[in-house]
Amino acid sequence: MNSNQIMIKTGMALIPGFLASLWVFGLGILLNVAAALLAALLLEMAYHRVRRLPQTKASLSSGLLTAALLALCLPPMLPFGLVVFGVAFALIFGKFVYGGLGQNLFNPAMVGYGGLILSSPLLMTQWLPESGITPLTLDLFRIKLGLQGLDGYTGATALDLLRNRQGMTLSEYWQLAEPVFNDQILISLGYLLGGAYLIQARIISFKLPLAMLIGLLVPSLFLYDAGSSSSLGSPWLHGLAGATMIGAFFIITDPVSSPNTRQGLWIYGLLVGGLTFLIRGFGAYPDGLAFAVLLSNAAGPLIDRIVRLRSEQVQSQ
Repeated sequence: MNSNQIMIKTGMALIPGFLASLWVFGLGILLNVAAALLAALLLEMAYHRVRRLPQTKASLSSGLLTAALLALCLPPMLPFGLVVFGVAFALIFGKFVYGGLGQNLFNPAMVGYGGLILSSPLLMTQWLPESGITPLTLDLFRIKLGLQGLDGYTGATALDLLRNRQGMTLSEYWQLAEPVFNDQILISLGYLLGGAYLIQARIISFKLPLAMLIGLLVPSLFLYDAGSSSSLGSPWLHGLAGATMIGAFFIITDPVSSPNTRQGLWIYGLLVGGLTFLIRGFGAYPDGLAFAVLLSNAAGPLIDRIVRLRSEQVQSQ
């Protein structure tokens, strides 16, 4: 199976999660994906024309997959201009500056997400309060074009509510968060189904998703403390809320920006999961997956080097 086929199958595996997101968040998700794919197509064509390089199917598929992953992580009513900015930031600073396909150190989709979080933090936190509460189609297009504000439509995610629960116990928190979290469960199960397909088709290994989930869920279990006002959230919440499932099966499994050694994959996955939990619990951003992935990407070459040196030492003894 070549690189182009792998990326096409990975895109197909996103469909259950995409359909669940479409059901929960409405037309805004479809518009995000359409705008992102169009932007990626034009940028890929422009890059290869400027560099006078042949346009390969693998490179185009890579750019489109990056755009789709980024779009599925964005709020449904994010203006088109910011969606395009995110895709451009992802491809230019996450892929093109490294020389194109297969050369990137950082996951391009998370580079784009990080750029959006840093440039437009408020708009990146404005999600719909729960399924069924969506603007009329005309209002949605006005919002996406920047002609109308978001007031009256936005709400907090389950992780936002956890961060800002102001001394409530988790049982009190659930009274507010349960409707939002139930929607998130549906989306997470969609990505879990797609991830299971990728593992069954031998496109990804189970090691990275499992390692990330262990790194995230084990500390959340130890620091759960039965749900007091200082609890950092249950493993159930951390496993199915936010970007956990799309991150575990579609983002950290990028073969270019993850380590190349078997032991390195376990260390990398544990690191992503642990950093995600730390950022969610103590950092400035409610989810934290994007920054956990980017920090772990930076550590990837060092992880491989340490693993190889350790292996050489063991063999020489």
